Amino acid sequence: MDLIPIERGQQIYRERRGLPPKYHARLKHKGKTLVILQGDSEQEVQERAQRLIDVLFSCEEDVTIEHT
Repeated sequence: MDLIPIERGQQIYRERRGLPPKYHARLKHKGKTLVILQGDSEQEVQERAQRLIDVLFSCEEDVTIEHT
């Protein structure tokens, strides 16, 4: 799974201010987006998504993380 920074306009804004890029992941259930998570690193956004899955869907198997 590849994570990419947020859209180019926001990326330029953050670069000009010396801020690091943000990363996003979509948490989907049965093909529908439930939440879009944001983090300062690929690892952070992955961990947030996994924690949310663990809490909300401990018995569900049809939950995916899609990086945007």
